[in-house]
Amino acid sequence: MHRDKSFYVIQNVDYALRILLLIEKEPRTMEDLQRETGLKPDRIERILATFVDREWLSYHEESGRYMLGVRCFELGRAYFQHLDVRNLAKPVLRDVVEKLKENAYLTTRIGYEVLYIEKYEVEKEVGILSRFGRVLPMYASASGKIFLAFFDEREIEDYFKKVKWVRYTQNTKEPEEVKRELKEIRERGFSVNLGEYEEDVVSIAAPVFDYAGKVSYTVSVVAPAYRVPKE
Repeated sequence: MHRDKSFYVIQNVDYALRILLLIEKEPRTMEDLQRETGLKPDRIERILATFVDREWLSYHEESGRYMLGVRCFELGRAYFQHLDVRNLAKPVLRDVVEKLKENAYLTTRIGYEVLYIEKYEVEKEVGILSRFGRVLPMYASASGKIFLAFFDEREIEDYFKKVKWVRYTQNTKEPEEVKRELKEIRERGFSVNLGEYEEDVVSIAAPVFDYAGKVSYTVSVVAPAYRVPKE
C-alpha cells in the first residue's frame, strides 16, 4: 500500500527543524519562537536545550536570544567541501570567456604555489600555452598574488622568509615591490600580472571567498599582451 510522504514525518523532528530554520534567519527569543510556531513553551524549551547541549545552537544571556551554534557552521563547511567546485565554476568561466574572448581558469593554492584546476579556453590562431594543470609561483602570478594579498600579516611574513625568489622575466618584481602591491590588490579587489612569469603574457585574477571569508579559489583570465589594451 502506498502511503503519503507525511506518514513518515516524525513530528518532534519536524518541530525541531522548524525552530532551527527560524533561528537561521535571525536570532530569536523563546517568546518569538512560541509566537511563530504555536508550540507549547515546555516543548520549545526541551528542543532548544537539546540543540544548545549538542552545540547546534548557542544562547546569548544578555539578549535572551538563541542563535546558530558551531555545529551549523561545521555542517555548512562540510557541504561546501563536498561540492564539485570545478563543475560549479564551468558556467562562470564560460561567461567570462564569452565576454572577453580569452582563456579563463579556476585556481587553488597548494602551499606556496598556485594550481590551475579548471579551464574554459578559446581557439585562436595565435594563442598562449594552456595553464590548465600547471603550477605557478604565487609572487609571479595574478592568482597567486590574490592569495597572498588576503593572507594575514604573520602568513605574509612567513611567506617572504621561506619562498625561493626566481626572476623569470625582466618584469618579475622584487620582494619589496610585491609587498607594496599586496595592499593595492586588497583595496581594489583584483590582481594584474604583466609578463612577470612569461614574457608577453598578461593575466588578471579575482578572489573567490568561502563561507568564512577566506580566499579558497581565484578566477583568472590569461591572454597575450598584444591583445590586451594598455589602459
